[in-house]
Amino acid sequence: MTIIVSELSSEWAGDPLEKSTVTYRIDLGDRHYDVFIRSAALQPQPGLDAALPLALLAAMRLRRPIRVEGALSARFLEGVGRVMALFEQSFEEFFAVPIDVDSIYQPAALAGPRKATFFSGGVDSFFTLAKGHEVLTDLIYIHGFDVRLDDLPRRAAVSAMGVAVAAGSGTRFIEVESNLGKVIQDFGSWPLHGHGFALISLARALTGEIGEVRIPGTHSLRHQKPWGSWVETDPLFSDERLAIIHDACEAERIDKVERIAAEPLAQAYLRVCWGRVDGMYNCCRCEKCLRTMVSLHALGRLERFASFPLPLEPRDVAGVLLPRASLRIYLAENIKLLTQRRPDQRALIAALQRQLHRPIWLAVLRLKWRKRLARLNGHLRRWMRRESA
Repeated sequence: MTIIVSELSSEWAGDPLEKSTVTYRIDLGDRHYDVFIRSAALQPQPGLDAALPLALLAAMRLRRPIRVEGALSARFLEGVGRVMALFEQSFEEFFAVPIDVDSIYQPAALAGPRKATFFSGGVDSFFTLAKGHEVLTDLIYIHGFDVRLDDLPRRAAVSAMGVAVAAGSGTRFIEVESNLGKVIQDFGSWPLHGHGFALISLARALTGEIGEVRIPGTHSLRHQKPWGSWVETDPLFSDERLAIIHDACEAERIDKVERIAAEPLAQAYLRVCWGRVDGMYNCCRCEKCLRTMVSLHALGRLERFASFPLPLEPRDVAGVLLPRASLRIYLAENIKLLTQRRPDQRALIAALQRQLHRPIWLAVLRLKWRKRLARLNGHLRRWMRRESA
């Protein structure tokens, strides 16, 4: 069964300040996904380069060929083939598949002059902005990526953050809305396999005046590994109209935190988690929050970061569960930094050591029980609300 990729509809606003929308269909035969992308910065495209990445995980997982009912850039199509080959080499559940396309085009225009970066307000985003502040012109944020489209309060908070950071850095803040998550999450892990394809799709949809898009790298060059957004795959989605850059470098996460620790914009708006606690910009209690808070505390800067209002307590740090070995890289960095900079913080160092020595299997088991208890509590709260109504 062939997977069909097509453009379902497009609505182009006459006013550059109003939002345009394009909707693509990824048709698997037995089901289909209609994926919209909406933004005031959306650009008409000569082909379906923005749609194809949305179909790749499904095609590689199901081993189904792809039929593109439209055009693709020749260089882009070649790069997609190399991406699939890398996925087949790196993940046992994915296989390269053939792609049939209506037509191939050679881009007539050169890359546009504007240089953008994806920006979520996190450590990687602020580091890429700080490193490239002399040339970057645009910050791109995706609603529906890590904050749900219907989560209006958090969307408003993120929008306010983006507008403020853009004003402070002399850039333009581009907001994009999309429901692309499901077509990716149904066929692979969002962080491990899919989030890079989502970023590529949106970068290709904005191509025009923007001729370069940077993807802030999570891992340093030393710790690169195959996963959703990777130094080996991201640039392969480039062509003559758009350069995709995976912004990885020698800096480890602790180096990035140290680089942005003195930045006023980061001190005001750094956002490292999804803010699942009502009214909180950062929850200050999840693994990412506590990891970042420990780094800032070791550097003597935590008190300057308004987005972490709750105190840093060793008992909370000790209770962090690390279900993957890769997360221990950051843990080891924090232990080293605290030992060097704040050796008097013995309780905090001991709390980190407890994390380090906890077996991964035990962390995974405890996380499962935490999630089950959270679901049960949610059901109980909803039942109590119904009974009291």
